[in-house]
Amino acid sequence: MQRHTLACRYGIFFGGVVLSALGIALITKAGLGTSAISSLAYVMTFVVPGVSLGTFTLLVNLAALVAQILLLRREFRPIQFLQLPATVIFSAGIDLWTYLMRDWTVGAYPMGWIPLLAGCVILGLGVALEVLGDVLYLPCEGVVKAISYKSHAEFGTIKTLFDLSMVLSAIVVSVLCLGHISGLREGTIVAAATVGGISRFFREKLGSLLDRTTEEADPSEVSVQS
Repeated sequence: MQRHTLACRYGIFFGGVVLSALGIALITKAGLGTSAISSLAYVMTFVVPGVSLGTFTLLVNLAALVAQILLLRREFRPIQFLQLPATVIFSAGIDLWTYLMRDWTVGAYPMGWIPLLAGCVILGLGVALEVLGDVLYLPCEGVVKAISYKSHAEFGTIKTLFDLSMVLSAIVVSVLCLGHISGLREGTIVAAATVGGISRFFREKLGSLLDRTTEEADPSEVSVQS
């Protein structure tokens, strides 16, 4: 792969990381729960007050990276350890976007659906760009890609199932540690049910555009990179 093509793909990936962090911050700001992918990390902020969502997001993603290594074993490429600094940027981005929105008041309940839906779209776009960049994945998307590769199932379908499993895990932790469900509301369910499909839509629409501006990656190479 030529240098300018590789640089373009890394730019696309990190653009997706920034957008994903913004999407999560918007969904959380809506006050209707958080995104499915962040649900476990968000619940932990109630279990351990004073620790940021970004910090727990980092810990969850580190666990996802370990899961990738266990799933792929010898097929896990060392270059994918670059997911570590990417995860740090992602986690810090969530805290930064949240800080920048600190003075923004959402208002009445119906108004909360505006940042919620906007956040779902932006998060779906961010995930799509991460996948289309085809150089790295954030660990939670990486483990979805690994499961998709191993099971020969469609990425968007596995993404939706993975998000739902994160929500269920968050519910269990919340009930066991707090005695009730905290941080998970109707917005969480909406995000879990839609982000995978939104990501698939953007990948289909943007994929042909990307192919015209970058070299097309070899399919076998893509699979092993997950």
